[in-house]
Amino acid sequence: MKTTEMKIPKRGWQQELAKTAGCTVQTVIKALHHNATGRKAGIVRKLYQEKYGNNQ
Repeated sequence: MKTTEMKIPKRGWQQELAKTAGCTVQTVIKALHHNATGRKAGIVRKLYQEKYGNNQ
């Protein structure tokens, strides 16, 4: 079984990610927790994966 190292996001990660992606916190929440579709949601998921290395 392969183990994956996961980084725990620091407090305020949603606001930081929203600012970096140029969108709102609500877009970040919908993209990561509710699997929203669209251009901004794709950008949010890409940035999250690059920053935290999780397969979200």
